[in-house]
Amino acid sequence: MTIRGRAALTRAAGFTAVALLVAGCGTQTSGAGARAEPSSSGTGLGRVHLDTLDPSAPQYGKLQTAPPTTAAPTGPCPDSGVRVTAGVAEAAMGLRALRLTLTNCGTGTVALSGYPRLRLAESDGTPVEGVRILQGTEQITTGVKDPCPHRLTLRHGESAATVLAWRNTYTDTTHPPVTVDRVTVAPGIGGGVRTVTPDPPLDLGSTGRLGTTAWHER
Repeated sequence: MTIRGRAALTRAAGFTAVALLVAGCGTQTSGAGARAEPSSSGTGLGRVHLDTLDPSAPQYGKLQTAPPTTAAPTGPCPDSGVRVTAGVAEAAMGLRALRLTLTNCGTGTVALSGYPRLRLAESDGTPVEGVRILQGTEQITTGVKDPCPHRLTLRHGESAATVLAWRNTYTDTTHPPVTVDRVTVAPGIGGGVRTVTPDPPLDLGSTGRLGTTAWHER
């Protein structure tokens, strides 16, 4: 074999090794201690199998702003004809999001428009002062989309939602971190007010800001 021929074979072998290394990056075996299946070439290298990821799975570091549906609350419908429930707060890298769902459980219709009006309180009912409740979430994050405010009319059994967004950053050690145990919700047009107790409570740290989205269809 000539020197040129040996050089060509050496380059080809190098290219093959690089290709195999790239193909193996980020792959995962089917189980710990699984033995690689011999290849047909007899080199002892295992076959590379690529799994298809579920596109609906939440991405790392990204808030899942539509948490799984919880069981419908039981008990009589309030006199106001509306029921408000809190979901489970989603957390990602210091960012929080909590979905509040309003359901028309009465016999008439419920009209909603714009943003909810909120009152924040501690567990004993003491109002939480010094927190700016924002109409919109862009000052908190771009990861929680705020639909344009629009009028909604809910018939019996229909629901609408708003998402609260905040950060739990705590930098002002001269004051204790702010915690909200009760959130009183005024829908916006009629419907009275309802109070929910998020679990866990809203941990606003020292940020002093709470973003809200406009009411939107569930």
